[in-house]
Amino acid sequence: MDRREFLVRSGGLILGATVISLTGCEFNSVDPITTGKSVSFLTPVDEFYYKNGAETSIRDWSLPIVDRSAWQLRIDGLVSNPLNISIADIEAESANAINLLKTMRCVIDSNDVQGLIGTAVWRGVPLRIFLERAGIDTINTKRLFLYGEDTFTNNISLNELLNPGEGLIEPLLVTHMNGQPLTAEHGAPVRLIIHNSFGYKNVKWINRVEATADDTTLFGTYQEAGFVDDGVQRVVSRATDPLQNGQVPAGTVEVQGFAVSGAAGISSVMVSVNGRGFTEAIIQAQEDVLASDPLLPETIQFAGEGFSYPFTGVWVKWSHKFEATPGAYKVDIKAVDAAGNEQPQTDNEISDSINAISSITFSVV
Repeated sequence: MDRREFLVRSGGLILGATVISLTGCEFNSVDPITTGKSVSFLTPVDEFYYKNGAETSIRDWSLPIVDRSAWQLRIDGLVSNPLNISIADIEAESANAINLLKTMRCVIDSNDVQGLIGTAVWRGVPLRIFLERAGIDTINTKRLFLYGEDTFTNNISLNELLNPGEGLIEPLLVTHMNGQPLTAEHGAPVRLIIHNSFGYKNVKWINRVEATADDTTLFGTYQEAGFVDDGVQRVVSRATDPLQNGQVPAGTVEVQGFAVSGAAGISSVMVSVNGRGFTEAIIQAQEDVLASDPLLPETIQFAGEGFSYPFTGVWVKWSHKFEATPGAYKVDIKAVDAAGNEQPQTDNEISDSINAISSITFSVV
């Protein structure tokens, strides 16, 4: 299936070179987050969007309901001791469990279709532990082919797993989200979480990991549809308040939103009001973030060493105030990450997400 067919199935509208999803890349369980309010740093599970990659690409797809006690993860391929991992095996590694703060974003979340993004604390055990137990051939293995219960597929290079990079945590087999067991919609009982990636790299209901010498970057449901293999979230920003096309009273107007990048932490968010040049917005202070939810102090980023705020793969909240008289207003927002990546002026290529400078329009009365 090519990308055009994939997007047609998912309710996509193609306008020239730009593809705009009408329903999100998969089923979205909540309204878009542009609700004209400040967004909480952690997204509650019952408000977190959910999406099912195979739903739009595999015919006759249905939501897997996997019995926790019967779940198994097969590890095979280039290993000396193929294994079937159970929930009990993961629970036995609780001393090695990690609470990872990660922002999940759908690759076709865009300025036109917003809401396919959220941040949670994901608790899991490194996949590496079980690969080592299976005796993975680290000399000849190039990639891990990943399989979900719903026949969704993806891959990750062994080097990426063993050497995740500065400010990143290795891939995890996750069982909990915001302190609660995963729901079926979010991949229960076990899903893979890759720290800095778009949603499609985080295989839900994972049931097989195959070590292979095949170094193709084309293996995977989304890759076959034309999306990039690396899956690293591109730098992006949004305004969540005021409401798009809404009204606010004259006087001091505060614009709020978020920004995130999978390549590095956000270094700045720039705001332009009615084209008058960009001014740096205020990023929420680390101490204010830490105090906003009791789950945060236990995350590896806040509790561990080697991490600096703003974090890679985790959104920041930002705000900007200005004095406004009655009239029409357009606010443009541009984020820059610590690696120097910034949002482009325009972007019509969906394969690695559309992350052009975002904007919001509203009236002051």
